[in-house]
Amino acid sequence: MQAVTRRRKIKKMKKTNLIAILALAATPAFLHAAESFSDVVGYQKTDFPTGSSLQGVGFINPDLIAATATKLSASSISVPGLSSAANSLAPSGGLPTHYVEITSGSHEGILADILSNNGTTVVLDADISSFNSTETIAIRKHVKISDVFKNSTGLGDYQDSLSVYQLDGSASVFLRDSSTTTGWLDASSFNESDAVLYPSQGCVLVSATGGSFTFTGTVKKTKTVIPLNAGAVNIVSLGNPSSGNFNIGNINLGAGLVDYSDSVSVFSTNGALTQDYTLLWAGAADGFLDASTFSPVSGVTVPGTSGFVVSVMADTAWTVAAPYTP
Repeated sequence: MQAVTRRRKIKKMKKTNLIAILALAATPAFLHAAESFSDVVGYQKTDFPTGSSLQGVGFINPDLIAATATKLSASSISVPGLSSAANSLAPSGGLPTHYVEITSGSHEGILADILSNNGTTVVLDADISSFNSTETIAIRKHVKISDVFKNSTGLGDYQDSLSVYQLDGSASVFLRDSSTTTGWLDASSFNESDAVLYPSQGCVLVSATGGSFTFTGTVKKTKTVIPLNAGAVNIVSLGNPSSGNFNIGNINLGAGLVDYSDSVSVFSTNGALTQDYTLLWAGAADGFLDASTFSPVSGVTVPGTSGFVVSVMADTAWTVAAPYTP
């Protein structure tokens, strides 16, 4: 089956050495949820340590529209009930503002940025040749770093930074400036800037003092297909706001990995640079092995929204289960 290809259009900046700043964030707690029309909404307070931490997001923005779409071409669909002003869903300031997710069918969980729209049609930054009209879609507004860290404490202006890695391995690096609308500056140009955080994508936060941020949104109730690209820094998370940790052998991560080639790195949660585990995928029969000793491992866990790093030799994808199923 032909895959739907997604390309993220985000401004590229200087590369950053991941190992120099990488560590895993403290496990956040799922503080509140309320169910309404099968959606679970809530907020999550996440504490981050002094030093470096890998952060993810456990919520998405609510659906603006959910429909059964019709494919018009290899990159456009007709969406019943759209009724949006021309290009109101299009990119702004060099960043995508909205995306389409396939919410049912054989391509469930695949995302594509919206390039343009009129009152009935959206044009996507993706090849959707294999999309079929029995599948349903949702249109949502992107979550951005300005949204995630809007209600934060402890971030220091001109000393704390954030790195968001792209599919090609480059990093967009931002410097904290609370006086700006977004709260962040481009670390290269010192212009006010922002960045998209896709579902289950992680970012690297460096803090001089530690602190917390609180983010409100909707719990995802569909699968998420996460691209894993060769040569890139693939920082991923489960995108699950539930408290507690999840066994890395039980999250379907190995399904897209190559035996004795692809690996997973799990880092400490205290802001240090400690790499707690490097795991080598050894196939469905053997699961993950310690990459140094080739001994079987068990009990290695990852938090629901903090992240870890997946290294692959060839482009592939990880299908993450929905955090919530109505």
